[in-house]
Amino acid sequence: MRFTYSGPVNLHAGINRIELLSIAVGLPNIGLHFETWETGILGPVLLFGLDQGKRDLSRQEWIYKVGMKGEAVNLASPNAVSSVEWIQGSLLAQGQKPLTWYKAYFDAPEGDEPLALDMGTMTKGQAWINGQSIGRYWTADADGYCSACSYNGTYRAPNCQLGCGKPTQRW
Repeated sequence: MRFTYSGPVNLHAGINRIELLSIAVGLPNIGLHFETWETGILGPVLLFGLDQGKRDLSRQEWIYKVGMKGEAVNLASPNAVSSVEWIQGSLLAQGQKPLTWYKAYFDAPEGDEPLALDMGTMTKGQAWINGQSIGRYWTADADGYCSACSYNGTYRAPNCQLGCGKPTQRW
């Protein structure tokens, strides 16, 4: 997928800094010829609207940094959550923002029954409880043929879907 940003940018005389964010969480990392998959920033990176017309920044010196600041300061640790300023409020009221750290507190339920964490309002990321990674999540909605099921003819998995438009994996 190619991306084009068209909008105002405030540039000033001298050196300007352009930062591009590329994420890979949730990309499949197996299969034939994985090394040939085109992911990340493939270029060219062009600026239009300058006095010179367009300027190709592809050959500029680019720095690649792995990880996010939240990982560097270990925000998943219960001891590190006080090291940054958090915004309080409902996720729905704020509107979910991409690449945002969220935290919540809850009391552990009584007993020793398994605990399910409903990530239905989130999209893709990683989750921790008390600083312990519990894994990645990627909420995908079911799609396909969601009317009455018919088992006549050749079987195809999308012919009989349940819960279309709802997350495919819930407890």
